[in-house]
Amino acid sequence: MGIYKGGRLNSSICLNYDGIKLASIILMVISLPFSESLKTISILLILSILLVQLYKKELKIKISVIHYGFLFLIVSALISSIFANNPSKSLGGAKDILFYTIPFFAACSVNNKRHVRIILWSLYVSTTMAALLGIIHSIGIHRPLEIHSLGNQNYTAMYFMIVITSMISTIVYSENKIRYSKIIISIFACFLIIATVMTAERSSFTGLFVFLIILLLSRKNIILSSLFSIGLFGLTVVSIYIYDPMRVKIFSINSLFSRFSIWEYALNLFKENPVVGIGLNNFKYVSSTETVFDAHNVYLQIASQMGTLGLISISLIISGFLYQWLKYKPLSGFKNEIKYCALGGFLVTFVGGLLDTTLHHEHAIAFTLLTGLMLGASTKKGVQEQSFNEDSSEL
Repeated sequence: MGIYKGGRLNSSICLNYDGIKLASIILMVISLPFSESLKTISILLILSILLVQLYKKELKIKISVIHYGFLFLIVSALISSIFANNPSKSLGGAKDILFYTIPFFAACSVNNKRHVRIILWSLYVSTTMAALLGIIHSIGIHRPLEIHSLGNQNYTAMYFMIVITSMISTIVYSENKIRYSKIIISIFACFLIIATVMTAERSSFTGLFVFLIILLLSRKNIILSSLFSIGLFGLTVVSIYIYDPMRVKIFSINSLFSRFSIWEYALNLFKENPVVGIGLNNFKYVSSTETVFDAHNVYLQIASQMGTLGLISISLIISGFLYQWLKYKPLSGFKNEIKYCALGGFLVTFVGGLLDTTLHHEHAIAFTLLTGLMLGASTKKGVQEQSFNEDSSEL
């Protein structure tokens, strides 16, 4: 077989790599709430494609502060593992960081609007299906809702809330011509709100509250934003009133008092191990009433487990995100949609993280994926509007 020096064959191979990468991202997104093994396979496949494309110089990634933040977070995790009491547990945590960093870099390279739409719809449909199954199962066993593949009730709630804020962004900012799609996504969001209430976890709603305030202050599609915010608030209140475990917990302050002791313990761990921390997954707080394995605060969790190195990493991620988000001035509704999708994930992770441990497991992948899509859309070549017919039917 001959080699086409004119570049047509190389272009075809490049497109094939991009196609496999897109399919792998979609598989990952669909598998997040359903299958740990499929998630792992898809992420490893994404990593393989990225490495091949980088080796063949078919992919160029513009490195910014947030990229350095994720890379330094991996390095910090590996360093803390060396000094951890249980290095194998800490290395497991480092693998977790790697697994949500890979989708971030992959999403940064997605530069086609239709591909982004497919990824978002895969996220919305798979999450809604998981939520519906979770609601049915929760009612059947008379226990708060928990999706096994997403982790415990809190992690499930965080994941649902990131997807909810992304759905809201799509409803408010996407083009008006996809009206029927907005109706479908609105129905999805209602199911997810109900499912989130049924987790009986409160922290994730903090991120949603701040997100809706910023959305209203942006004064973009203010009527639709206001109506949808009021509707979600009403549905949330009704759901809390109907669902006893959440209604009881929403007014309980006992857990808040216990967290003060946990936070103090985490702070003392940081003081004792200020540089590298005690190692990931090595946190354990024991009291007369409970044993907990996280600090219920993402910043204290990172400080206690990865020390100053971890705090520097997370500071780079936060400052890098805010810089990119504030700098990004999209002209199209679609790019605004992606911008606010990423903001929702950021707020649930780092505002909700004030009251609980975030930035790990599947909900961290949801955040990094949406952030990567925003960075891909914000590049000069990102999401080329002329690469497809704007008047064609939208997904």
